[in-house]
Amino acid sequence: MSSETTHPRTNGSAATYRTEHEIDRNATDESSRSPLVSVVITTYNRPSYLRDAVESVFEQRYEAIELIVVDDHSETDTRAAIAALDVSSLTEFQYIRHDENRGANAARNTGIEAATGEYVAFLDDDDRWVPGKIDRHVEAFETAGSDVGVVYTGIEAIRPEGRVIEIPPPIEGDMTKALLCRNVVGTMSVVMVRTDVANDVPLDEAFPAWADLEWYINLSRRTEFKRLPEPLTVYEFTSHDRLSDDIEKKLRAYELFVDRFDSLAASYGRLFRRKMRGWAAYRAGNAALMAGRYDRARRFFATALVSYPFEPTFATHFLASTGGHVTHGLARWIRRVTT
Repeated sequence: MSSETTHPRTNGSAATYRTEHEIDRNATDESSRSPLVSVVITTYNRPSYLRDAVESVFEQRYEAIELIVVDDHSETDTRAAIAALDVSSLTEFQYIRHDENRGANAARNTGIEAATGEYVAFLDDDDRWVPGKIDRHVEAFETAGSDVGVVYTGIEAIRPEGRVIEIPPPIEGDMTKALLCRNVVGTMSVVMVRTDVANDVPLDEAFPAWADLEWYINLSRRTEFKRLPEPLTVYEFTSHDRLSDDIEKKLRAYELFVDRFDSLAASYGRLFRRKMRGWAAYRAGNAALMAGRYDRARRFFATALVSYPFEPTFATHFLASTGGHVTHGLARWIRRVTT
């Protein structure tokens, strides 16, 4: 049996509308003895993808799940896409809709604020989880020390050339320092965070892209990370209109990232500051390269080389961009046949 209520609430400058289903469960059910995990799915204008993401949550072997769907004011009827799904297997279900489009970070913050679980996990609407993902995260938290606030995993990447297992590298030492140069964690869909930590470190809503990396850096200054070297998230690079596709947003994020973290990088020394700036320019250049903006890609790769000439990746990508789609296509072919 479930009860449903819909009411507006204020979140910053915009109201949100929330529908709650509170599912009655037997007090002796196994889920009542397990930590509640709040799963936040953010969505915008992709109802068909959303349904698949929600169903991957239903398929989890873990039982104590609160599902929170945050619709960032879609133009399409997102609620109708999941209305027929049976939510009775969940401990609780919430549907929250912003009354204006505020961006992915704002939607994630809305989900964090609504979460009542001990842990909060994120799932982009165009990703899916394997059935044991939440189980493995909770086990990792339960066996880790209290200083661990983030657990992250690998992905099964679906690329045009096929499926590839991608496991994040082990990081020995300073996680903040590693993250200032590269996203060594992955997408938002691979992480689970202690809810108290997530509430203490909200996502920066000013970032139009690179939101995951910005958040991980700030989280790493507050808590420890634990890696699970298993591919527990399915990430489709071939899906259309991904949250990460907007090239102009990425280029704006580049400028904001460098400005926001320049002083932190400088605290590790002058050479490391140049290294951080080089990797930031490389990420912007790679985004431009993937979008076919070859002139902009060359400029960013050149900036990366000037900032930190000791990283060979910067030189190889600069060369790949010099001849436009011809050299870029050749570089991609070489990568496919050699990996």
